Amino acid sequence: MHAPVITLFVELTLIAFFVGSPLVLDGEDGNEFRRKLLPSYKSNRQSIIWRGGNLQRGSSAGASSTELQVTTILQKCNVPVIKVNGYEADDVVATLTDQAVQRGHRVVIGSPDKDFKQLISQDVHIVMPLADLGRWSFYTMRHYIEQYKCDPSSDLSLRCIIGDEVDGVPGIQYVAPKFGRKTALKLLRKHGSLANLLKAAAVRTVGKQYAQDALTKHADYLWRNFEVLGLRRDARVHLQEDWLLERDTSSDFLVLSDFVDLLDKAKQG
Repeated sequence: MHAPVITLFVELTLIAFFVGSPLVLDGEDGNEFRRKLLPSYKSNRQSIIWRGGNLQRGSSAGASSTELQVTTILQKCNVPVIKVNGYEADDVVATLTDQAVQRGHRVVIGSPDKDFKQLISQDVHIVMPLADLGRWSFYTMRHYIEQYKCDPSSDLSLRCIIGDEVDGVPGIQYVAPKFGRKTALKLLRKHGSLANLLKAAAVRTVGKQYAQDALTKHADYLWRNFEVLGLRRDARVHLQEDWLLERDTSSDFLVLSDFVDLLDKAKQG
């Protein structure tokens, strides 16, 4: 059994229950766009499946079964479940977030996924798990600036430079070993974005020679990372106002009781 997997699965589902916000799932072939650009993208990830009352890692077929069970539970509780084929869930969330902000709403994203940090603004916050404290907490623009000493708008640029090992995206350090997080943060604080940094490096020296060489010789490498790690805002989905309304909770007790029974069996398995 994978206890952290069970915990995360439970928490994300309960957030959807009690907050009443839509739950977004990966669409079929959602990774294909990025894997064409970078075959190593999420190549080492395994699906989380529900088998015999237990959460395990396994095949995509098993994952589809798990998704169906989760979707059924949430729909019985009148929680909107959104899935757009050809897009990852992150892209759908980013698209809906932009649409919501444009309509004057403030957005809270419930997820442990660091990819969503690139969406943080005055109007967009994240609710993230704090493993050491055993609870979830808000992560806002203020928290981001305190942690990284730069604006959240630079988050994608930072990850393009340092890479993302979990998602199988190599950073610039693989071709320029001296170029690490410290150098990347220093340059981004000065230039603001990857685009500005590469533009400046093309016409003048922006840092030490190893950094200058990396930025001029491997600009295409960094732009590829930008395409892979950047969340898309063009998913074929439109925000429905009824997704934002208070939901009917009359079925919750019965459905949640059945759900808790399944989880108890999973933990004992």
